[in-house]
Amino acid sequence: MLDFSSGALRLLRAAAVALVTLGVSATTASAQDWPTRPLTFVVPFDAGGSADRMARGVADHMSPRLGVPIQVVNRPGGAGALGATWFMQQPDDGSHVMFMQATPYLASAILVSGAPVQWTDFQLMNAQWNDYGIIAVHRDSPYETLADLVEALRTPGAVSSGIIVGNGGHLQTLILNDALGIPNENIRFVTYSGGGPLRTALAGNQVDFEILAAEAAEPIRDRIRVLAVVNDEDVDDWGAPPLNEALAEMDVEPVALMGGNITGPIVHASLPQSNPQNYEILLDAYRETIESEEFQEWARQARMGADWVGPQDSQALIDEAYENVSRYADQVK
Repeated sequence: MLDFSSGALRLLRAAAVALVTLGVSATTASAQDWPTRPLTFVVPFDAGGSADRMARGVADHMSPRLGVPIQVVNRPGGAGALGATWFMQQPDDGSHVMFMQATPYLASAILVSGAPVQWTDFQLMNAQWNDYGIIAVHRDSPYETLADLVEALRTPGAVSSGIIVGNGGHLQTLILNDALGIPNENIRFVTYSGGGPLRTALAGNQVDFEILAAEAAEPIRDRIRVLAVVNDEDVDDWGAPPLNEALAEMDVEPVALMGGNITGPIVHASLPQSNPQNYEILLDAYRETIESEEFQEWARQARMGADWVGPQDSQALIDEAYENVSRYADQVK
């Protein structure tokens, strides 16, 4: 016969509570056990560029915090379009993270290169590096000022420029041409598949000028000369005037500025809903990584941005930039 005395009931209730607590604890432990397999950081460019260097630096410092290896995979092609498309075909469980310049490269991959993905498919976890642009020539270039370069651009075929198709430098050049009344066909564009080869070309005097990201150009600083800074503010570091200030001296109206890059880790936009616990673990580990003293020191040595902006503000930042790229994308096609 069952004993339903008050003492027995208390024991049963205590046992039930213990079982429920054990179940909750097991579920929580299971959720926090993720990840159990290596993660993959995808870079849709060749090795050596700023996105690649960022991915490898974050991977090295973040792996111990997650307790699993993180491999970096380069999938170049189509100015980022092939890698971005491949990334979207991977599971949206946090196991794959893409490191890329959200603007302008991801925007251009969609608007210019025709990647079969949508802007709303992606979420920027953090605008880790917001790098402005510079208009630069080789140190031995005959062009001493922006006005000198502009004058040369008026002669068809006289000047070459290194670009990644649809990148900020490419778009900024087209915007400049519009403002100056110079046909785009006047410039001999030489295309590259990543930031590393792009900078190497300018440092080796293989092209006449480039508009490239400033901080990413630090490794070749001693081999280039900057004619203008693509920024609203004066930047003493390069000894060159802001672009619109230089244009004003030529009686040219101000132009839209998009020569720089906003770079950081990008995840599937569906991740926070499809796997919220994985997303939070990933985000927390990433933030802890870039805010750590050792990573901040690594970033200083690597001349790389290491800012924490946060997902919401970061996405708002690139959404605005995406609209600017949209206005000029048709000129690249």
